[in-house]
Amino acid sequence: MANRRMNLSGTGKETLDLLCEVLEIDRPQGVKIALAKGIANATGKINDDFKDGKNKWTIPDNIIKDKEFLLFKHLIINEMHVALNEDEITQSMLLYIEYGLKIIKQEIDNLSSLEDYRIIVLN
Repeated sequence: MANRRMNLSGTGKETLDLLCEVLEIDRPQGVKIALAKGIANATGKINDDFKDGKNKWTIPDNIIKDKEFLLFKHLIINEMHVALNEDEITQSMLLYIEYGLKIIKQEIDNLSSLEDYRIIVLN
């Protein structure tokens, strides 16, 4: 089991690149951090629409796979309190990734010059 292709918004892609630069990590790890942040900070189903006029970026297949995929899948199901099929899981993952990136962008923007995001991301 692994994630399917997902289309991240242009703003989400910019935030993902910023996250990867600040934490000095690669994009797959950044996607996982954003997904975890989105699930951790959500209160139920995410209803936000993350569309913008910028070009979308495709999150490739198999970035989140095996045990990680199963863990995130069950965390999403637990958060939403409803059974989901594979297409709904993929769509929900994208929404939680976008939501997590939105929170990460706010956190990075609110950093003072003395703070390090590597410490903030743990909260």
